[in-house]
This record gives sequence, structure tokens and C-alpha cells, in this order.
Amino acid sequence: MTNKKRIWELDFLRGLAIIMMVFDHIMYDFAYLPGYFSNFYDVNHPLFNWLNDFARLYWNSTLRFFGREFFVLLFLLISGISFTFSKDNFKRGGKMLAVALIITLVTYLIDQALGFGVLIIFGVIHMFAVNTLITALIRKFIKSEIIILFIGMLIITLSIIYDLFNVYSISLSLQTLPKIIIGINSFGADHFGILPYLGIILIGTVIGKIFYQNRVSLIPQVEMKENNIFRIAGRYSLYIYVLHQPLVLVLVLGFAYLFGYRF
Repeated sequence: MTNKKRIWELDFLRGLAIIMMVFDHIMYDFAYLPGYFSNFYDVNHPLFNWLNDFARLYWNSTLRFFGREFFVLLFLLISGISFTFSKDNFKRGGKMLAVALIITLVTYLIDQALGFGVLIIFGVIHMFAVNTLITALIRKFIKSEIIILFIGMLIITLSIIYDLFNVYSISLSLQTLPKIIIGINSFGADHFGILPYLGIILIGTVIGKIFYQNRVSLIPQVEMKENNIFRIAGRYSLYIYVLHQPLVLVLVLGFAYLFGYRF
């Protein structure tokens, strides 16, 4: 959609979600500082000690567990709504899958070179790409919004019953890879399986078809400027998500290096 046709509340909510997801990854980098630098405890700089303590406190908190899940679900719900605006979701999903595979390759090379443990096998972009393709396939054969809503609710219900929102981490192998992709188990800090998130996207598409079939804002009386930071982040959410991870890591490591930290 062009900027004139963009729906402000969708951009705003998507932008809010992506900013909070970026914050979560920044906290991970600060929490993992002792793993990045062999002399972390020798340098003992108060600023980095505080950042590390704060990040670890956040990372292990109940707030982080529920907050992260909330913003991821919000992002996927809005993405499901936006799914209904695209003319070719098979092509869109294929492009995202190509980006996801590049992310896996780059993080693998970084892991091999530096041993940072940043390998992403099936992260947000992987999950979103595959679920976009699955959703496009489902909608190709099923036209009833009630049936699609039922499928989405069934996936979420079964995921809650089998605790797929809080899966255990396992080591990576050919035997465990299918479980990691499906979402039965996790691998790495950035992991999102096909389940339970497919259900959220499906429900989002139903909302899009019913409430946004005319592709206009549901609250047009509210005005929000195009240059609002959340709207900007919402418009470029995919680029932000893909690029922020290496950029933030480089900035954190480079800044720490200036204070005497070494690998």
C-alpha cells in the first residue's frame, strides 16, 4: 500500500511491537556480555556491570516472559491482518524465506568464527515466512472465515494444552531439527516454531477479511502523523528486524572494546 492508503493503527501497533522486540534483543546482548568477552570480570567496569546485571534481571523476569510473548503475538496478529492486503502471499513468503536462510547462514558463519552462540535456525523471520506460505495454502483451498477461525483457535488451544508457548531447549541435530521447526522444542535465543504462531496469523487474516475488507482505518477520527516513530517502525518493520540484530551486536561489542574488553 502507498502511504496515503496505509492504515495508521496497524502501522502504529506493528511499530510498537517491533520496537519492543528490538529492546528484547538488546537486553540479550547485554546479558550475554560475559560470554562475549574473556576478560569481562577482569575489566570490571561499573557501567557494563550495571548493564549486564539489569539485562540479566530483565531476561529472567516474569515481565520479560509475558511481555515478549504479548508483543510477538501482537506483531503476528497485525501481520495476519496485513496478509489480506497482499496480492501474492506465496511470492511474499518465498522472499522472506530467502532472507531467513541468509540469516541462518550469516549467524552460522559468525558462530564458527567467534563462537558467540548466536546461530539462528528457526527465528521470527523463518517462522513468519513459513507460516505465510502455509496460510496462503490454507486460504487457497478454504474460503470460509468460520472454518479458518476454528483452525486458528484449535491450534492455539492445543498449543496451550501441550504447553507449546514455553518449550524446552534442546541441542541441534538432524533428529531434533523437525521438532525445532514445528515448535515442540526450541534452539537458540531467537526461536519461534511454526506452532503455536500459525494460529495467531490465521486469526489475524480473519480479522483482516471481516473488519478491514475496505482497507481503511477503523478509527479515522484519530489523526497520527506519518513521521510518528511507531508508524515509521511499523512501515519498515521487516527491515528493522533483519538489520537490527547484527547492527546492535556490532555496536555493543565495539563500544565495549573501547573500554578494554577483549574476546
